[in-house]
Amino acid sequence: MLSAFRRAGAAVREAVRGTGFIEDCYMVAGALTSLLTCGCTGDVSESVRFTGSWSVMDGPGAAGEVADCLGGAVHLAYAQASASGPAAITAGFSAYEAQTRAQARAVALDYLHRLSGEDGERPGVGGRRLRLSDFVPEAPQESLAGVLGTGLLSGAPYRLPAEVVWLGERESLVEPSVSGVVDQGAPAAVAELLAHDVVARWWADPRHPLMRVSAHLDRLLPVSVTAAVSGLGLRVSAFVLVASDIRVAMVMVGGDGAMLAVAAGRTVKAAVGAAFLQAMAVKAQPWDMLTAGESLRRFAVWHREADYAAHLERSAVEADPRLIEEPGGLRPSSWPEIAARRFGHEPVAVDAAGSGETVKVVCPGAACYRAVPAGTTLPCPVP
Repeated sequence: MLSAFRRAGAAVREAVRGTGFIEDCYMVAGALTSLLTCGCTGDVSESVRFTGSWSVMDGPGAAGEVADCLGGAVHLAYAQASASGPAAITAGFSAYEAQTRAQARAVALDYLHRLSGEDGERPGVGGRRLRLSDFVPEAPQESLAGVLGTGLLSGAPYRLPAEVVWLGERESLVEPSVSGVVDQGAPAAVAELLAHDVVARWWADPRHPLMRVSAHLDRLLPVSVTAAVSGLGLRVSAFVLVASDIRVAMVMVGGDGAMLAVAAGRTVKAAVGAAFLQAMAVKAQPWDMLTAGESLRRFAVWHREADYAAHLERSAVEADPRLIEEPGGLRPSSWPEIAARRFGHEPVAVDAAGSGETVKVVCPGAACYRAVPAGTTLPCPVP
């Protein structure tokens, strides 16, 4: 099963803790300021020191907190849907954006961790059945557990393998994937699946040109962000892959504990902004919150920051300035339509029983369900 993989992830977390890179941290609502500083030490923890924080509530059992950082240019939010549920940390250029994303993500994570996978196997449940082999090449034998889903284009019902939906420590031969967890609506979750797929395929076979846009950050990020980044001495590098109908950004935020994040957008500006926020959220996330696979990926980027930066710089060419200024609205296709063309299958939404809220989107053909090849020198930084 995944026991050896989990032991490796636990060993990574202990190794990182031993370096002084993080402190032990306990997840409690109302402790965001101490929580977020667990992700960095030394100069960087000073650079993201918070100018203010406040608690927020969103109904029974849902609690969280929001804090300003980078001089108020970026807001980080923490939320937990239940006392025993997993916590979510998100970032936004506004407090409202960060707060609503964190609360939605916390609810989704809580549901996906508790998911039993029995609803799709009840007698009389209809819908087209998708097998684990539709998602994972040379898939191991799948469990009997199933989850109900709905096609985002057709509205047709599906029965999905639980292995690609649920989260948490499971006795499964497939690593649970956090790609496609919903925190800004189903279309944004589809965009995340597309971003991870584009980067994973480029990382395995970098034939398509990678565009360097680091010199244009003052035109791609809010002025307050670039001023704060410059004043605090943070290193930010940005690169873009151009795929059909979308732009996918890779942003590395350096310092003690460099982190690399990716995001898709209709324009370079949208993609870079989203990837930067994701990188800030990643830097704030304590390692004790991570799955074994995510621990291994983030440890690789942190431990070999210079190698990752050199790989990206060596692979990149300077972007045409016209790419930076391209207007939006020129590509009318929706994110589900783009995904269907790329993957050959429509994305499928999973709704929470009872509330009907979409908590995750999955899509056969996306690369995020596949294992990293053994012996990879620089593992891809995304699932």
